Amino acid sequence: MKIDLHLHSNASDGSDCPEKIVDIALSKGIDVISITDHDTIDGVESAMARGREVGVQVISGIEMSAFSSYEVHVLGYNIRLDDTMLCAKLKELKDRRRERALRIADKLAEYKIYIDKDELLAYDCVGRPHIAKLLIKGGYVGSVQEAFDRYLGKNGIAYIKSDRLTPLSAVKLIKDAGGQAVIAHPLIFLTKGVIEDLISGLKNYGLDGIEAYYPSHSLGDTKKLLAIADKYKLIATGGTDYHGVIRNTEIGSVKWTPDNFTARRLGI
Repeated sequence: MKIDLHLHSNASDGSDCPEKIVDIALSKGIDVISITDHDTIDGVESAMARGREVGVQVISGIEMSAFSSYEVHVLGYNIRLDDTMLCAKLKELKDRRRERALRIADKLAEYKIYIDKDELLAYDCVGRPHIAKLLIKGGYVGSVQEAFDRYLGKNGIAYIKSDRLTPLSAVKLIKDAGGQAVIAHPLIFLTKGVIEDLISGLKNYGLDGIEAYYPSHSLGDTKKLLAIADKYKLIATGGTDYHGVIRNTEIGSVKWTPDNFTARRLGI
């Protein structure tokens, strides 16, 4: 079984439409995928419909952006797409994203760096990567990385702090929508020595797993994360964090096989 449970479409900051992602997965012989866009589920239904047509299992998914002492992203799987509380909160988060994007545009304008606000707001779930694309288009930077280094990152001149959910709120939102909550790309927490504190704080509120398999994880990193998952009886998932042309990672390039516990919990 080939699986990729961390994929981004153009419903958030990826470059490919959800249907194309399914078709790419099919061409690579991948059996199960999940579209996990940032703070939106807008691309999930179309991906699931295409998956049913071509025989690729598409698990409903999302990646919630949260912040406490650290930036924490929480993946949600098998969520109910019609959950009232989830949909209301996602609309609120989308509005916050639009407000932040406009504030960043105004901040850039103070430095005589101008981007088209109408074009910016044409992105349904707008984020800093979209601003970076417009900065490239305007000739202000040569790459997304340069845009973040000079303007949009924490040390950038146009950085505006985001108003995000707490990790606990993200986990609770996913659990209340019937899903499984998984800490995304947890290597930073492993490196800082805080991953077990993070897990301990969230597990009592329903945390289900950690993303043990990820492009930047060494074999040693993965082994440590699998041991932690076993210690806390968590599922261990994996994915590529595919964003299309925006990031040089191919769908299915992270090779992993779920254990029986993980497969059963996810329904794959």
